[in-house]
Amino acid sequence: MDLSKLIERQLAADRRRGFLLDFKTDTGRLRQIEEDLIGLFGEVGEFANLIKKIRLAHDHPDYVGPALEDESQSLRMELADAAIYIIRLSELLGGNLEADILSKMDINDGRYGKLG
Repeated sequence: MDLSKLIERQLAADRRRGFLLDFKTDTGRLRQIEEDLIGLFGEVGEFANLIKKIRLAHDHPDYVGPALEDESQSLRMELADAAIYIIRLSELLGGNLEADILSKMDINDGRYGKLG
């Protein structure tokens, strides 16, 4: 599935579930952006906390914690949750996430060129 279809599917699911994405005023839109931003930070925080525990287990043999290999699926699920919030935030801002990513990739190509 390409990115635009994935985004359409997620937004349709959000609307079907009653998550607000369409606002007549900036007041409601801003409130939803704040709520989704908090959700995004929560997912990134869960990802970071698991990485912290993996790093501790990796660096300190006496620390009983998870291994990267064992937690890769959980980490990917946290990233997927974060991506869903990013899709929602882009929609709330009237963006086209696929076009915005492609545009940013072009900007980065010009900015960074070949670093290696």
